[in-house]
Amino acid sequence: MFLKFNKLGASLSEPEIVTIKDWRCNLITGELSNGQTKQTLEPKTIELLSFFLDNHSKVLSKEQIIAHLWGETVVSDEVLAKAISKLRKALNDSPKAPDFIETLPKRGYRFKIAPQSVSDNHIRILSKSSLSTRSQKLLLITISAVVVASAIFYKSTNSNDTNIASEPTLSSELISLKKQADDYYFQYTRSDNENAIRLYERIIAAEPNFGPAQSGLATALVQKVLRWPNELGTPDISHTNLIEALNENRLSTPEAIQFLKRAQALGERAVRLAPNDYSVHRSLGLVYAAQSNFDLALQHYDKAIELNPNAWGAMINKSEILEQRQDSLASLTLLKKAYQAMDQEYDSEKVKVRPWHSKVGIAIANKSNELGQSEDAEIWYRRVINKAPINLEANLGLMELLKSKGDTSSAKEICIKLQLSVKPELNCE
Repeated sequence: MFLKFNKLGASLSEPEIVTIKDWRCNLITGELSNGQTKQTLEPKTIELLSFFLDNHSKVLSKEQIIAHLWGETVVSDEVLAKAISKLRKALNDSPKAPDFIETLPKRGYRFKIAPQSVSDNHIRILSKSSLSTRSQKLLLITISAVVVASAIFYKSTNSNDTNIASEPTLSSELISLKKQADDYYFQYTRSDNENAIRLYERIIAAEPNFGPAQSGLATALVQKVLRWPNELGTPDISHTNLIEALNENRLSTPEAIQFLKRAQALGERAVRLAPNDYSVHRSLGLVYAAQSNFDLALQHYDKAIELNPNAWGAMINKSEILEQRQDSLASLTLLKKAYQAMDQEYDSEKVKVRPWHSKVGIAIANKSNELGQSEDAEIWYRRVINKAPINLEANLGLMELLKSKGDTSSAKEICIKLQLSVKPELNCE
């Protein structure tokens, strides 16, 4: 189900920095320079370059490249062409007279140059076997997470981080990268979470003492085992909340335990590095909750809310623990506060808030209905529908609620709307 850590030994010695003719590239941070210009490649561009380097001199079909870069996501040839164009532009490579990327009509692409490794101020030619494992998408992600987190874990174990530097000032590039990573993370899809992991790793490689990047990586690792324990290419699991995952023992497998230990090391160090940043406390709370350490989780959720009264993510997470402890009224009250905080931050944080806005409103409606507060439930279903008119779950919830009240004509009206727009198989008779 997961890549085993004991299979990673050979990969840890792989080169991070290579030269390609006049170019020097860090395959972890994405930095590319030639002595005159310096740039940081986008995650997909560095992934494409790494795949080309792994397979230099080979002809790669469009299908092979798309499968490696996007996995099960369906993308067009145009998307691939744009990715190739970005890499060519970065390398100052001409499509008509290429030094690097050769286009072979009806066959695909070939990277013409063998990379060289930069190690201990010496350069050596890389064999394809020494690069081959870097071409495995999930392995690259896991290697970086393990290397960074393991180093932090053992350092914190042996020295208690007594010499940790004060929180650094980030460059504008790293600030932008952090926002991009956060935006990816908050989409809660497998591919977006993997993108977030890569970006957090790049920030940590560039600035090891920036706590929020380490807490971001910790949280993304938790989501990885919580939401996507299935193999790539297989259907996603339907139950993705924390309590369901714990009840199904998905977080107690050997692989999950290893990921969570490393997430804990990252999260605890992030709190030491940035103790006044609410997001690092929310992250560590999630790690502890995934380990069933609910008391510690609540302490950090409360600290996050104390530092930021609009920390709606921490409120949602805390409400989940309260529900698990059968304190439904307190859980419902906290969800309402989270929704209010999301409303306040919606305009400035649309990318983060939008994926959760309707879900939290529906959760409030469902809990209200379960507690016998049917009038409140109807208000909340309609509140969600007002902002997302064809949200299937909200409309179905309202439809069933109206049926239970005997308002069959209004329920049928909702059913027909859904039948015409999103769910044609509905029977509205």
